[in-house]
Amino acid sequence: MSIRILLADDHNLFRQGLRRIVETQPDMEVIAEASSGLEAVNEARQHHPDVAVMDIAMKDLNGIEATAQLLRQSPDTAVLILSMYSDERYVLRAVKAGARGYMLKNSAGDELIQAIFMIQRGTAFFSPAVAQIFQNGYARLKDVSGINDRFELLTDRERQVYQLLAEGNSNKEIAKRLNLSLHTVETHRWRIMEKLDLHSTADLVLSAVRRGMVT
Repeated sequence: MSIRILLADDHNLFRQGLRRIVETQPDMEVIAEASSGLEAVNEARQHHPDVAVMDIAMKDLNGIEATAQLLRQSPDTAVLILSMYSDERYVLRAVKAGARGYMLKNSAGDELIQAIFMIQRGTAFFSPAVAQIFQNGYARLKDVSGINDRFELLTDRERQVYQLLAEGNSNKEIAKRLNLSLHTVETHRWRIMEKLDLHSTADLVLSAVRRGMVT
């Protein structure tokens, strides 16, 4: 039986390249693609893939938050983060969100195939450079994104609104994008500011940058 794969990356050409690599394998099949974190969550809910290959830097919902939400919708899916970011904060938060593997985009195609096979079978996979980062920073995982972090207080919807605000979207733009009323978005914004103890839009953007949600 083929390994059923979801590809999530906001660059169409890069997704096409991933598809070509994956489809050289007779026992792998790309069943869905997504260009944003929200699309990835929705596609996983519909298709329940065996493996999701996920970028981090995506609009609407970044890959780390998308991983956490995807696994709540499709808990048997194994998530492989494929990113250009090797910073410790991204690696640790991805693992905290439930990713089973993490590799860099400049890795060779055969490493991607190996990673997919391994995580689908239940084994974690980290490319060599990422493995060292993970080992060095694991002891600080709780400090980076632990249960005492105020961010844990946000609901899934509030996290979506939080990222969209940090990306510079207005309340009206967010309401249209998420199909919500303006009042609902304003309420979410107020709750986000209160829960995170933020006092201005500048504070919100800075907190999102420090968290690695936007760059």
